[in-house]
Amino acid sequence: MSEQIGERKRERRADLSAVRAGLDPDGGRAVRLWSHVRNEASVRAARVVMAFDSVPGEPTTDAFVAWCRSLGKTVVVPAADPDAIEPVDPSVPDVVVVPGLGFTADGARLGRGGGWYDRFLARRRADCVAIGVCFAEQLVDELPVEDHDVAVDVVVTDDGVVAR
Repeated sequence: MSEQIGERKRERRADLSAVRAGLDPDGGRAVRLWSHVRNEASVRAARVVMAFDSVPGEPTTDAFVAWCRSLGKTVVVPAADPDAIEPVDPSVPDVVVVPGLGFTADGARLGRGGGWYDRFLARRRADCVAIGVCFAEQLVDELPVEDHDVAVDVVVTDDGVVAR
């Protein structure tokens, strides 16, 4: 990684972490976001959905996971410890719902810096759809990216679907 890109990523992470810290992930905004995700054809057709355990500031996933299970979908969640043995085989999910500090309309993603999702998404099945989720304030015009950064296929915010 070039030092210049690495520094830009650190700066954007700090900026977007501050944005996320000021957001209320509960209530109506999260409900709207998950409603848009549920309406995605790939989610409706999926048999196996990979979700995530929310951290403070992220859209809470409990209601979405419950909805998936109520329809008979299998829901898998990666380990909370990124150093743990990967509990999800990348060939299993039909859809992967990906959190992030920020996204662009073309699917670029900035996460917390561990690279777990980039490594996972690079090994997923070709027909597995990656859906990035964030609140509207976390959608930005530009993010620093490197060759190993994997874009998502769709970005969904509480305002709706913004990328395909």
